[in-house]
Amino acid sequence: MPQEVPNDLKDLIVRFVQTYSSVPDLELDLYLNPKPWFMPLNSNEAKREAAHYFLLAAALSDYMLTGNPRNVRILLNHLYTALGPKLYTTKTPSEFTREIGKFEQQIEKFDHLGQAKAEIPEVICSVNQFVDNKAHGNLIDYTTKLSLRGRKPTDFVKELSFSVKRMSKHHKAKSWLYLRWMVRSFPDLALFQFDPKDLMVSLTTPKFRVYAALGLSDNENLPFELSIKNRPESWWKNTAEFDADAERLTNFARSLFPEDPAKVDFPFFILGTWLEYSDLTQISLERSLRFFIQKHEELLKPLMRYLTVVYHYNRVGERIEPGAFSLLERDVYDFLRKKQVIFYYEFMEFYLSQTNSSASLTYKPDFLLPQLTNNGRKILLEPHGIKSNLKDFLGKLATFRKHYGDYFCLILIVPDDFTQTIDEYDKEHNSYDFLWKQSNYKTQFENFHSS
Repeated sequence: MPQEVPNDLKDLIVRFVQTYSSVPDLELDLYLNPKPWFMPLNSNEAKREAAHYFLLAAALSDYMLTGNPRNVRILLNHLYTALGPKLYTTKTPSEFTREIGKFEQQIEKFDHLGQAKAEIPEVICSVNQFVDNKAHGNLIDYTTKLSLRGRKPTDFVKELSFSVKRMSKHHKAKSWLYLRWMVRSFPDLALFQFDPKDLMVSLTTPKFRVYAALGLSDNENLPFELSIKNRPESWWKNTAEFDADAERLTNFARSLFPEDPAKVDFPFFILGTWLEYSDLTQISLERSLRFFIQKHEELLKPLMRYLTVVYHYNRVGERIEPGAFSLLERDVYDFLRKKQVIFYYEFMEFYLSQTNSSASLTYKPDFLLPQLTNNGRKILLEPHGIKSNLKDFLGKLATFRKHYGDYFCLILIVPDDFTQTIDEYDKEHNSYDFLWKQSNYKTQFENFHSS
């Protein structure tokens, strides 16, 4: 039986959502690279292109297709750079295949596409077919006509499920993600005339974790199933169960925000990603919510943001390819890949300082190992081989641990001759949980992993 959500927990959720609903989605954040070439939307032509582009983005927002969500934005940028407007008009999958192969080579230093990547060209072409045949090239006009005829967002979702590859059954969650982008006002785009109160919460895996932690499911085993260290497709096999879960989560959101239930969508994505491999109970959910709210009050801004591409520069100021770039970083990257350890590279940016200025102190961890924990804390590996900035860097790590040390275990990997200097700079060992030498970090990792 579903649990009752206590009023105190509901109040925390409302406070959390009120704060984080103003944070732009990963796909919409104009401060991330690569920047969408048609934004900001200062013309009807740009708005029309955005409606098509974000339908492509939603259709590709599928870990089996593109892996990490950031790859969607990077892939579409690559395809547009290579093909120009043909990105929106091509309906022959083979025309995309070669460029997707090039893209894989381009991102190999920091990420990889999903297991079903061979279907990406077909997904893109099915979107283009729908926009051309059904919407006559203009999704904004088409949805406006639907709205004027009294049709609802759910009717548009049904059309997408019939026409676009991998947007039916449980993949219809991607249609609701798209409609949230298109219907809601800032930080979403408000390009469609549907009423926000008719939107549903897109039940993706992170939001499924929040749903389970709230105790809304009648499946008592769901919190355990979602906490185990794999991603079983069986979660989504029963379409009727998925629809019932999506309806329950949306009804809960509607009880808090009756005019705008999808207001919880991106905040719940943030929260659900944070809860990966955590205990999915109301107690752990409350702890995380209090932490997010407390840190926002301390830092005067959301505590972190998800990243797409982080560019690095060499000593003469030239921009180099994104991804693991130093010899030590690359060695760690290759080692983790060889051991088939799941990791995220430069996946998010944490805020550390109490200022609203653009010069806020931030920290971007190199490697998160989500399936490994230390006393319930997620593991961060931080290889660092630059001695000239070592003191400042250790200070940044110490600040990070002060704010986030209850949730993350930081392992610093350095050249052997750094350790004495680190001891001099950081006598109290505030900047790390474990310090591993470059010469033996692989052995250290094997022992840590096995324990």
